[in-house]
Amino acid sequence: MEGVYTNARKQLLISSVPAILILHLKRFHQAGLSLRKVNRHVDFPLILDLAPFCSASCKNVTDGARVLYSLYGIVEHSGSMRGGHYAAYVKVRTPSKKLLEHISSTKNVLGLKEAMGASAGQWVYVSDAHVQMVPESRVLNAQAYLLFYERLLI
Repeated sequence: MEGVYTNARKQLLISSVPAILILHLKRFHQAGLSLRKVNRHVDFPLILDLAPFCSASCKNVTDGARVLYSLYGIVEHSGSMRGGHYAAYVKVRTPSKKLLEHISSTKNVLGLKEAMGASAGQWVYVSDAHVQMVPESRVLNAQAYLLFYERLLI
């Protein structure tokens, strides 16, 4: 008997949304036994709406409701499949008094104190001991490997 092939579609819905959502992007291509790193840019939003991917019970509200997440961190990899370096972009929040006291008592690691004192919503690039404030446009052009989102409760 010969196999019968047909087009099929599978859909999965999220039944419960997390407070923190971490998305891991597949940045490699497998061809046979070899792996190749994918370096092309992948667009990602600053605000992500998961509502289209949620079940009705997950939304727990009327139709048209949004399930919003805000991007607060990115990890990117530079280099090849055989080696490279990881760096991060982090959205700085208004620091707590305790954190500011801790930073004040430590040495200034290439702009760390200034970066931590930045206003809420300021993006910071971190690579080993190098820390610098960066514009949102640079963040959106990152070669994202991991995306960190937090749930917005509005």
